[in-house]
Amino acid sequence: MRRTISGRRRAGFALWLVLLLAACGSSSDGGGGGGGTGDGGGGTGDAGGGLTITIKDLAFHPDTLSAPSGQQAPVTITNEDSVTHSFTLDDGGVSREVPAGQTVEVTVPFPASATAGFHCKFHPSMTGTLRAA
Repeated sequence: MRRTISGRRRAGFALWLVLLLAACGSSSDGGGGGGGTGDGGGGTGDAGGGLTITIKDLAFHPDTLSAPSGQQAPVTITNEDSVTHSFTLDDGGVSREVPAGQTVEVTVPFPASATAGFHCKFHPSMTGTLRAA
């Protein structure tokens, strides 16, 4: 006896697969889907020694970085998730993809005053803040 998959089950599986892929993002613009908004913690660091961010559970940890006003600082970003993310300044001045399981370094200009934002271009709910110290 040969078993076949019904048309309904096949369509349901195809829909599930499309939704899964959309939630995971891709290496092109557009990705999509869920995620946390960060841990609410405020990370600080010495701009001379560099700053670090870990991406885990669809969130930036910490989600706030501080450095001297108007200074450029190296930021090391490690992606512990199983999907590609990005570190993208809200003004578009810096945008770098961070593949799953990898670490990248970017040089980030900290705002001359107040704050500036950053996000993941694949998962818009992933956001953070750069704060002038």
